[in-house]
Amino acid sequence: MIYEIHLYAPKTGKLTPSMVEWLFQHGQSTDQPEAFWPVRKINTLGLARVLIAFDRSLIPVKGAGKDVELIYPMEELGIRLYVHERGVIITFPFMGSMLAQIVLRIIYTYIRFLFDKAGFWSYDPQLNVLSYADDFRSIDETAALMEAWLPKLLE
Repeated sequence: MIYEIHLYAPKTGKLTPSMVEWLFQHGQSTDQPEAFWPVRKINTLGLARVLIAFDRSLIPVKGAGKDVELIYPMEELGIRLYVHERGVIITFPFMGSMLAQIVLRIIYTYIRFLFDKAGFWSYDPQLNVLSYADDFRSIDETAALMEAWLPKLLE
């Protein structure tokens, strides 16, 4: 099973639960006027370049349309950053123990960087948590969730 964390740059400077709900209802729609969107439109190639400048080990892969997927070089960790028109989706496999702690610290480094450089907020749908820059408490909560769910996923 894959764990996801969504990152968006809200137009108002703050992401709210109603904004996330709107995004999940209308995010795939092409008929919504720009004024209705609660998050900024992103130059995917520009953001991918910024992320690669931050971490030169990331491997870029062309995604659908103008999307870019950035793959963390240690394939065993399964970390991917999918840069799309409205944000970034970070994905990684469920894992337990110390490996989860290591992967989460790598991921939260990207989250903090995107918040500091471009005002991205994160939304963790598994924990239903919105954050402007995730902290160590979120890392521990995510690791505990993964640890609890992992045995059930292996059944």
